[in-house]
Amino acid sequence: MYTASLEELAAEEEASLAININTADEEELDELPQVGPATAEAIIEHRLANGRFDSVDELQEVSGIGPETIKKIKPFAKV
Repeated sequence: MYTASLEELAAEEEASLAININTADEEELDELPQVGPATAEAIIEHRLANGRFDSVDELQEVSGIGPETIKKIKPFAKV
């Protein structure tokens, strides 16, 4: 029998709620911290032009997203 700790369950719940930056539409991306409609559109355009992101850190390649924004986005995003 497998029993999970409360910490494990919380981590799994948080991960399941994270926004996948490779599949999210503009509305979903707009929910990320420091991401508005223009940045969400830029993420989608970058994804279409360059393919899938391999990590959340690669969002820094999108104009208008820097290291501080990545720190705020990371807890809420996944690939």
